[in-house]
Amino acid sequence: MCSFLPNIVPVMRKHFFLLSFLFVTAASASDSLQIQLSTKTFVKGDTLEFRCSTPYFSELKLLNATLNVWIEDMERSKRWKFRYPMINGEVSASLVISDKIPDGRYAVNFLVQRGFFKVLGQIIDNGRNDTVVNYMMIPKNKSASYFDNAQVSQDGNFRLKSTLFADSAFFIFSPPKKVRNNYLSIKIETPLDSAFSPVLYNRDFITVGDPKMLLSRKTDTGRYQFQSEELLDPGFLPNVTVVSKFKSKMQQYDEQFSRGLFQRDDAMSFDGIESDQIGRSLSVLRFLETKVPGLRIETNEAGQEIAKWRNEIAEIYIDEFRVDSTSYGLVSPTEIAMIKVYRPPAQLSSFSGGAGAIAIYTKKGAFATNGRNRHNFIVKGYTKIESVWE
Repeated sequence: MCSFLPNIVPVMRKHFFLLSFLFVTAASASDSLQIQLSTKTFVKGDTLEFRCSTPYFSELKLLNATLNVWIEDMERSKRWKFRYPMINGEVSASLVISDKIPDGRYAVNFLVQRGFFKVLGQIIDNGRNDTVVNYMMIPKNKSASYFDNAQVSQDGNFRLKSTLFADSAFFIFSPPKKVRNNYLSIKIETPLDSAFSPVLYNRDFITVGDPKMLLSRKTDTGRYQFQSEELLDPGFLPNVTVVSKFKSKMQQYDEQFSRGLFQRDDAMSFDGIESDQIGRSLSVLRFLETKVPGLRIETNEAGQEIAKWRNEIAEIYIDEFRVDSTSYGLVSPTEIAMIKVYRPPAQLSSFSGGAGAIAIYTKKGAFATNGRNRHNFIVKGYTKIESVWE
C-alpha cells in the first residue's frame, strides 16, 4: 500500500527481468526454499497446512524475512495473497478452505523477501519544519492502541518503529503539538509492497474438489508460468466503484467501504459527502446529539466528551477500527464521509456490552476531497498464522 508510485514502465522492465532470473534459477532456489504441504488434495472445509524453511538462512542473510504465499486459480486467473514473518528461516501456517473457493487446480507460490514489514513516510511540504511526528496505530479487532512518535529529517522523511501486526492496522498521524485542525499532509509506503524483490522462490500444485471430477479439466501444470503485477497492486485491497444515477454518493461509499456487521440495516446513516452539516459542526458527538434520540453527550473527569446510551459508554469506530471512546477527535468533521449509528443493544465486537456504537468513516478513494491533507491510512500487515482462504 503506497500513496505514491514510481515511474511504472522502467521499473516494470526491471521487475520482469528479476522474475525471469528467478525462474531460470528455480532448481537451485527450490533447494534453498523447502516446502512441506499437509496434502495436495482438498475439499472445501479442509485445512491447508504448510511449512516453509530456508536451511541456509544465515548464509543468505535471511535472519529476518517475509514469506509471501500467493495461491493462483489456474483456470480463472484469480489470485489470493497471504504473507507471514519468517524467523530464523522458518514459518508454519494454516489456511481453512472456505466454501467460496471454486473446485479446481491451484498453484501455490512461495516467495521470500528480505526483512520484516516496515512503514516509511514523508511530510509533504514540511513548511512548519516539524522535527517530530506523532502517530497512533490501531490494530484490527484489538482493544488496545499503540502511541508513539518518529523523528522527521529536514526533507520531511521519517520511519516508524518496526511493528508486527496481523491483518491490518489504522494509522493516524498528527503534529507534535495539539491543534484544532490537523494540517499534516502525509504520504507513506511499505517497501515490501512498493519494491517487491523476492530472493527465493518455490511452488507446488494442489486440487480443491473431487479429483475424479477434475480429470476432465485439461490444466497443464507443466506450462504454468508465474507472473507478477505488484506495482499495479501496492498492498491495497481492490476497490470497485459502481456508479448509478439511482444511488447517492453516500450509498455508493457505503457499498464500497462497509463490511460485515457494519452493513446492518438498522443503522442510522448521516452524509458527510454531499452535505456539509457534519463538516460545519463543532464535533462529531455534538452533531449527533441533535440527530439521534436517546444519545447523551457527557464530559468525563478529564474534560473530554463521551457518548452514552442508558448510562453506558457507546463504542466508537473509525473506518471500522475500534478506538477509545474519546478518540473520535482524531478525525476532523470536514474529513468525515459518513457516520453510522447503531442503537442499543447493538454489539459490533466482543468488547462491547451492547451499549450501541458510532462508526465514523473518512473520505478516501474517489470520495476524497481534492487537496485534502491526508494523515490517516489503513495498512495491510501480516496474515494470521491460522487464517481462512476465501
